[in-house]
Amino acid sequence: MAQTRAVLPARFVPLADELLAATGANDYSTLIGILLSRYGKHLLSTWEIANCQQATVQQPIASVSLEQPETFTPMEF
Repeated sequence: MAQTRAVLPARFVPLADELLAATGANDYSTLIGILLSRYGKHLLSTWEIANCQQATVQQPIASVSLEQPETFTPMEF
């Protein structure tokens, strides 16, 4: 099996330690494997970067019209 070394910045160690306890993983390498296997494809499919240094602005999925609010009558029991 090929191995690759990853360096975990110190600011992420407390969160990684919490995740180790929550997942029962034995070490950071196993934790990274869990994160990649569970969330890697989602990250690939949702990550968008523009051809500049800023991320693209997501367009809203639906627009809400506020012209004439819909009213509801309470139900009687």
